[in-house]
Amino acid sequence: MILRPPGPDSARLVPELLAAAVAMAPRRNAVFADGAAVTYAELADRVDRLASWLVSTGVARGDRIAVRAANGRIHFDTFLAAARIGAACVPLATELADPEVARLVAETRPTLAFADATGAEALRAAGLDVVVEGDRRYAAALAEATGGLPALPEPSDTVLIVYTSGTTGHAKGVRLSHAAVTANAAMNAGSQEFGDHEVYLTSTPLHHTSAAARVFTMLDGAHTHVVMRRFDPATWIDAVETHQVTSALVVPTQVHRILDHEAYEPRRVASLRLLVYGTAPSSCRQVWRMRQELRCGLYHGYGLSETVGVVTALTAADHEALAGPDDPRLGSIGRAIAGAEVVVRRPDGSEVAPGEVGEITVRTAKVMSGYWDDPAATAAAFTDGRLLTGDLATVDGDGYITIVGRSKDLIISGGVNIHPAQIEQVIAAHPDVEEAAVFGIPDPDWGEVPVAAVRTSPGSALRPEDVTDLVAAQLDRRSRPRQVLFVENLPRTATGKVRRQDLPRLLD
Repeated sequence: MILRPPGPDSARLVPELLAAAVAMAPRRNAVFADGAAVTYAELADRVDRLASWLVSTGVARGDRIAVRAANGRIHFDTFLAAARIGAACVPLATELADPEVARLVAETRPTLAFADATGAEALRAAGLDVVVEGDRRYAAALAEATGGLPALPEPSDTVLIVYTSGTTGHAKGVRLSHAAVTANAAMNAGSQEFGDHEVYLTSTPLHHTSAAARVFTMLDGAHTHVVMRRFDPATWIDAVETHQVTSALVVPTQVHRILDHEAYEPRRVASLRLLVYGTAPSSCRQVWRMRQELRCGLYHGYGLSETVGVVTALTAADHEALAGPDDPRLGSIGRAIAGAEVVVRRPDGSEVAPGEVGEITVRTAKVMSGYWDDPAATAAAFTDGRLLTGDLATVDGDGYITIVGRSKDLIISGGVNIHPAQIEQVIAAHPDVEEAAVFGIPDPDWGEVPVAAVRTSPGSALRPEDVTDLVAAQLDRRSRPRQVLFVENLPRTATGKVRRQDLPRLLD
């Protein structure tokens, strides 16, 4: 591995993070995945050999490599080898239907693909040359270097193209550069107060931005990454205990499956220093339970694929300062982290007053380069260098931001703006409610009216009128859902977000 000579450009490269980690702790475990550990020295050798093989097969700087597999070492091999030669990986979800895989392949035009046995078929059907995890060709690619390596890429080169979760429509490919993901590494380490040696557990899919970016983040300081193939509460608890995990990212629903599991005992997860939760909303009741039962710091991160993840946080210190389950800051996304300028603005670009609704805008070194092959969408996403997130929010006098909805989710009923997130928070606070999602449907008189889909606790006797009366009492009658649907499950993405474009189908 090689480093660039020092220069005026402070942006770093992914290969430089790996080289520095090898120099710092060559014998330390870099990754534990697929039942085996790989040290930093071994990982660097694997990456160089695979990078050399990629060059020998014709993969060049600027090319794309598709990756479709359950969580495993394959992601580290491919992400880092592609980064070394200036190519970009396109991680694709394993649960995507074949037509969607074909669409994304046609859109990104990969030169080559890597997959596990399950993910390979759809990639082949889309016309790609696929290297399958564990087969002879994959082993040969890692066996020995087949030639030299090219010059290092530039910080502006794309290292990942990640697809947004598509909760409101077609997913878009987000181009993330070396400069963005390495800036994200430094900002995460500072905001989450990394120690000298973190042991981090990944259980969320590695095609998702926050998990994919952690592949690079944990290199910065030579930390250890423990990877679960897929989430299971018993296996998660075992992994924390076995590897003495210090930090982990979880989806809120996963936390409660962990706490409710028969294998859970506080002593088994005593090594945890910090539990990062995010990617999907949590009710205040759920978060307060986490604070009461988990004997570690909590960290709620808000971010987007377009910002390589977290740009605001309700930190561990913030959680400790909470007065109780009704503390309004419990429902907030915290304040901007160091390195991110996060401002809630009016449509004219001016800052909102405390309590006034506006759109969250972000300026940061870790912002995306743009959407893949979509200059119009890229241009529409920025104003004066600020990313327009589409999230509507208020801010208090101390800078704590609370999301009230998405601009695309806004329900306009009789000329009045109704924010689904506000209604959801009110409904979710009821002791019989596990979660709620609110969406708009056309109405001949009002234009649109809200509908609530509600998942209740087992044995609940909650009635639709109880829900509508609750909303009317705490918000106003205009926000009262015109229909209440009691459902067993809400449609979700792989990372736990509600697929809002699918909510109207619950009426079928």
